[in-house]
Amino acid sequence: MTSDPIQPRRRKRSAAAGLSAVGAAAMLSACDPAPDLDQVSRERHGAPTEVAAFTGVAECVASGAYTEDQCNEAQRAAWNNDQAQAPRFQDQQTCEEQFGDNGCQSRTSGGQSFFTPLLTGFMIGQLMDGGRSRYRYSGLYRSHRDGMYYHPSGAWLYNGGRRGRGYGYQMGSRALASPVTTQRIQTRSSVVSRGGFGGRASARGGGWGGGSRGFGG
Repeated sequence: MTSDPIQPRRRKRSAAAGLSAVGAAAMLSACDPAPDLDQVSRERHGAPTEVAAFTGVAECVASGAYTEDQCNEAQRAAWNNDQAQAPRFQDQQTCEEQFGDNGCQSRTSGGQSFFTPLLTGFMIGQLMDGGRSRYRYSGLYRSHRDGMYYHPSGAWLYNGGRRGRGYGYQMGSRALASPVTTQRIQTRSSVVSRGGFGGRASARGGGWGGGSRGFGG
């Protein structure tokens, strides 16, 4: 993982941003207004909840918000779940269009071969369970196209610097409540037809992360 701190992406982008020429043709014109991140996130992934995001244990500990044991546990959970939860793409080109050159790796599971992005950080959230607040951990994957960090479900982190904390972000609460189990493999055509990476261009349709539990639902 890189030691660079996660930086929020504040500039809005056109609805066709992040797509190839083929994908852009199927989407809204670049002249159309960019979707509001909060609005689309609410429609896709539920009301926002606050989460903390880090690129490594040292950064997590330095925040002063968590103990070294908590930070290690969060990073370990991200690593252990990466094989099953990382977004899966049928070919290297489609994966690297989203995550950059050399940003993907080849994997095999259940007799199937596919490509997944490299793990670039981890997230810590809290959820009420039986009247008690429990931590939830997840890996994060940084998009080469928009510079934003994504949860395995396709939910994105936004509004960086919450409450004056550089590590604080918001994310749709359904992604936290319903963690991804096993991802489905996405083809290039399905990524394009469902609105591009993250499905941020529109809250309608399946999109990447269109459901809160899995990729390519």
